Amino acid sequence: MSSMDQTVTKLSTVQFQRNYLWDVQLPSDILQGYTSPDDIEQLVQSVQFGDYSIDSPVVMRIGTYQAFFANMLTVNKVQMSFLKTAPDIVSDFFTAWKLLIVDANGLFMPKNSYQRNISIRFLDPYGEAFGVYTLIGAFPTKFPQYTDLSYEQNSVTKVNIEFTVDKIRYDSNP
Repeated sequence: MSSMDQTVTKLSTVQFQRNYLWDVQLPSDILQGYTSPDDIEQLVQSVQFGDYSIDSPVVMRIGTYQAFFANMLTVNKVQMSFLKTAPDIVSDFFTAWKLLIVDANGLFMPKNSYQRNISIRFLDPYGEAFGVYTLIGAFPTKFPQYTDLSYEQNSVTKVNIEFTVDKIRYDSNP
């Protein structure tokens, strides 16, 4: 049996991840007693994120050749798109989070008062999580961004939020 046949045999025993089988778990303590994060989580329409990157490998000269070495691991910014509701619970949630970052006098709060973890779970067709990325030390850096407001459309308004993340962890056995 050739290696190509073995690959086909292995692929026949797996299911492929679908782009719509995922969910997001937001921090539960941002709007204490006001709105459940479950209410907001169901409004997440899209997520763009990635695992660690080595953006600028170090270059070293070894004789007449170049050699590259790993450098700092970075996590790209995370973007999420939410549906806007009336009453606007998404803006309320992120306004409350912003007040954990900067107080009413414009003073920044300590990092541990506003950083939270966010989880992005990959789901199988039965709704069971089989892999989870945990975004550690996340906080919003761009608050509601509106890009598609137009009198020419009749679609639901979306709110775009950007997050910064300190670390990312993947768990294949959640």
